[in-house]
Amino acid sequence: MARIPGTPDAWQQTIALISPPIEDRWHIELPVCLTIKLVAFMQSIEIIKKTGRGMMIKLRSTVAMIALAGSLLASAASAQTATTETPEPTDQADARPDEGQDIVVTASKSGAQTLQSVPLAIQAFSGEELKERNITTVGDLVSSVPGASEGFRQSNGSRFYNLRGAVTQNGDSPIGYYLDDAPFIVTNFGIAPPVRFIDIQRVEVLRGPQGTLYGQGSSGGVFIFHTRDPNLKRIDYAFEAESSKTVGAGGLNYGLAGAISVPIIKDVLAVRVSGGFSRESGWADAYFGAFDGTPDQKDVNSAKNDDLRVVVLARPADNVTIRAQYWNFRPRQNFTGFTASVKPPYFENTAGQDGFSNGDFTLLSLTGTVDFKAFSVTSATSYLKGEFGINIPLSPAGSFSSQFLPKMFAQELRVNSNGAGPFHWVIGGSYQNGSGPQVNTLTLPAVVINADNNTTTKNYAAFGELSYDLFDGKLVPLVGLRTYHDDRAFVDATATVPTTESVRTWRLNLSYLPSDDLTMFVSASTGFRPGIVQSRVQVESLALAGVPVGVALDPESTKNYEFGLKWRSPSRALTVGLNLYQLEYTDLQTSVTGGIDNVNGYANFGDATTKGIDLEVHWRTPLEGLNLGFVGNINDSKYDTVNATVAAAQPLLRPGARLLNTLDNNYRIDVNYSRDIAPDFEGFGNLSFSHSGDRIQTNGNTARPYNLVGLTMGVRHDDWELALVGNNLADERGPTFIGTTGPLSGSGPTPRTIGLRFRLNPR
Repeated sequence: MARIPGTPDAWQQTIALISPPIEDRWHIELPVCLTIKLVAFMQSIEIIKKTGRGMMIKLRSTVAMIALAGSLLASAASAQTATTETPEPTDQADARPDEGQDIVVTASKSGAQTLQSVPLAIQAFSGEELKERNITTVGDLVSSVPGASEGFRQSNGSRFYNLRGAVTQNGDSPIGYYLDDAPFIVTNFGIAPPVRFIDIQRVEVLRGPQGTLYGQGSSGGVFIFHTRDPNLKRIDYAFEAESSKTVGAGGLNYGLAGAISVPIIKDVLAVRVSGGFSRESGWADAYFGAFDGTPDQKDVNSAKNDDLRVVVLARPADNVTIRAQYWNFRPRQNFTGFTASVKPPYFENTAGQDGFSNGDFTLLSLTGTVDFKAFSVTSATSYLKGEFGINIPLSPAGSFSSQFLPKMFAQELRVNSNGAGPFHWVIGGSYQNGSGPQVNTLTLPAVVINADNNTTTKNYAAFGELSYDLFDGKLVPLVGLRTYHDDRAFVDATATVPTTESVRTWRLNLSYLPSDDLTMFVSASTGFRPGIVQSRVQVESLALAGVPVGVALDPESTKNYEFGLKWRSPSRALTVGLNLYQLEYTDLQTSVTGGIDNVNGYANFGDATTKGIDLEVHWRTPLEGLNLGFVGNINDSKYDTVNATVAAAQPLLRPGARLLNTLDNNYRIDVNYSRDIAPDFEGFGNLSFSHSGDRIQTNGNTARPYNLVGLTMGVRHDDWELALVGNNLADERGPTFIGTTGPLSGSGPTPRTIGLRFRLNPR
């Protein structure tokens, strides 16, 4: 084992804990991302996809059939008459997926648009749809997004996701997360917000780089969570209660949540308060030493989740809206989401000590909009403060604690066009000032070692998009540009290492809308992710392995080429969405094995390309009340060029090899049914089956494909409903991410959970 000269054994152990192997306990492999190019797509891509029954389908024939279907749809739609009405924003929290109405989205930052007409790879989920499908967290949602997956679950408050590519723990997230207009950014650590969907009005998911409007955290895509506004006219309220049992748990899970909105001055000022709590019983055991079949503690990984949201909405004039929001969420869990074994689930070598993972995030935001005849002005100010981390017991009498204390101030000012003219535009600027302190402490008998550090950023950007309607809006070209400047630094007890980066991203889009029921587009866009900042110890470890690297890496850049098609039947009973994409990555950032045992670092190592297909189909069948849905993705990701020095230290990284930690496919099928079962009583149900493909990890292990089955079934009467809810009915255990201590170590889905949910929601 190579060592840093002059460092004591305890410090070597600290290094190992702060930067363990990527598959070990609390770290995850750096992603290598998505990629696209429609040109040469047909000739170069041939993926063989294995289904659950062992059938094999060549992607090339699939593309040909879909392209043929697209051309038939286009020719069938060309005779239809186009309309160009501007949609009015509406409260869609109660919209159900079987009603066939237009969904209005605001992801383009240029006003409200119908989902059908937006020339992007975008999905939108109403609050009611999320509840009917028992989607209550971001982790539940990703199974309904083509090409999305959970990369790693450190705890219930620290999860990492990806879109069309790999995921990383270190560095800024490759996915942008927005809570209304407020960005959720943890500097140099890419977790998702631990949002519970109790009071969500709508979620919008944009796939692929969104660098012109959403900046540095969007090379893979963007999740936008729209919460419910206070009601300016009347009092309204909602209430939910749920209890369930998880296989292997010693007790029940339970939770309560609610919301109330009160107008203070009718049509002018209102307040909405929402929130709740949930308690999940533990289902994994603990062994003070090695596993021997007789646990020393049972059901140790219990979890809690509390949230509170307060919103004040003011409309002092017809054209002025002011919205202030306070949001606090506190996810906590005993031990972590990473076990020594997933089946049976247990932790070992705890020496009788308790582990934990904690989270406490507070988000403050203030948004103001003034509408004029020709344009609107929006100011969005936010401040995020958090504390989260883990404590790992170490045998025989030690522990490792890693706590993050992020802060982020963000300000965005933008102006967008209004009206029915042919020009549509949005211009704006943003500023962010953030830090991501880490407090790392290793405690061993007679030794306490601190390895604290911080990453700071001050960045600003200017952005804009412009489109013009040709031929009465049937053909719409769009151009977008963003310039971004970042002053970033790594800070520890010995010194400050500053870096400066300036990046320009752009988007070109041409959309064709011959009718209300057909939208086609081609686009080319770019994105980037700031360079990962790493410790000096990691740099020294990589130097010993022969990999030259610095404290801060170069930004990772992307180019995305995409063809999209959205079609729906005139009756809107059948909708089809298709996206063909190629995403090219330059200066990929990845984990590299160091020269010190268990101390890995990060390096820019080369380029890669991802090619794939997203497909969405929703059918309101002739059988009244029966609706079918399918979303899926097929993905082929390969390294193009690899730095020879890095390849020598990381044998799996070679030209032509599959990207590490990327799914080859995923899909979800939903069957939704509702009907009247008695006067004023409606029965409803949703059965879902989701599949995630395999992936290769840094250590060469392959995490196998896995399937999840869910069920919601209940009855409604007037304002209330009662439902039976089941998650992971097939009791899939995984692991979905494999650790280094054995083939069953790692993280996996929560075991089978079945319960009852009661809702009261006056309409």
